[in-house]
Amino acid sequence: MMTKKIVLVASLAMLVFVLIISNPLTFGFCQSISEWGDGTKYCNYSYNVVDTLAEETSFYGFFLSIPLLILSLITYKMRDEVFQAWWRFARWWVPVIIAVTLFVQNAGGGGGWGMNGGAFDAFFIGIFYVIFIIVSLVKIVRAYLKTKDTGVV
Repeated sequence: MMTKKIVLVASLAMLVFVLIISNPLTFGFCQSISEWGDGTKYCNYSYNVVDTLAEETSFYGFFLSIPLLILSLITYKMRDEVFQAWWRFARWWVPVIIAVTLFVQNAGGGGGWGMNGGAFDAFFIGIFYVIFIIVSLVKIVRAYLKTKDTGVV
């Protein structure tokens, strides 16, 4: 039961962290503030690496924390066997997603397979997220049906 709580709290904390770093102007982390003609302030990312790092990390961190939070909420009230079936997969797949994301984001120019960054990077990383969500749901449903069939609900 303790692992369920840890995963739930960690995914919620990651989501809060991502929301904070993705809004540096609101939370006072913006290093260089500029202003539009109408008086709207914004972070000028061209001056500071810290600002651009927050922008890039928050995008993929958000898309990692949401599935983790939702899937841990789904399994939270289920039997521990269902959670463990999902967790055995998630605890090694999440680091794979993080590693692939870091690799793709830090890869040199020239792009992959003749394409250069942008939409291709998002598509390539998105494949890993889709695999994570689909396999997670299949594992959860199979484990749930298995515990339901044995009458241990």
